[in-house]
Amino acid sequence: MPNSFSYQVLKDDTQMSVIKLTGLFDGSGQEENIARIQANTLYGALDANNVPLRSGLSLSNTAKPYYGLTINRCWYDTDTGSGSVELYWRANNSPQAEPDSGIPILFMQGNGEYDGAGNWITIKNPSVNANTNGDISIHTRGQVANASYTIILELRKDNAYYQRGQFNDPAAFNYPPYSITP
Repeated sequence: MPNSFSYQVLKDDTQMSVIKLTGLFDGSGQEENIARIQANTLYGALDANNVPLRSGLSLSNTAKPYYGLTINRCWYDTDTGSGSVELYWRANNSPQAEPDSGIPILFMQGNGEYDGAGNWITIKNPSVNANTNGDISIHTRGQVANASYTIILELRKDNAYYQRGQFNDPAAFNYPPYSITP
């Protein structure tokens, strides 16, 4: 059986996404996926004209060069002693970017939790000036046959790059300017 990987969206709304990533290895190689989570495919992503991307309203369907995401939490379980799993912000300089050209997020081995709501700070995607686009990439090292990993990420969306409901019901979204007082 060849290496197998899965991507499952557990929750995706106007404010956050929860995504589960898994990998199962047969010993034939490692995973190097430079766009494991594509920021512009999440719900409410805006296009270059600030209209919902991939919607009937979008005139250009051209993605922005950068999408702001923040990692609030990360739960992970990797096989101890069989290698490591690395997450990093994808460098947008090339579609075939080397794993080390991105900005590292987490290096995971064993199991654990990174919780921005607890004692840790949230991990914000660096600005577009840092040469990233918002995508999250993955790279594994030292995975052997029958090794596996499971990662669950809770991502918070920056409303400058994702719609928060302003296109669904503008009057309700912007209630105070439209309010009627007796």
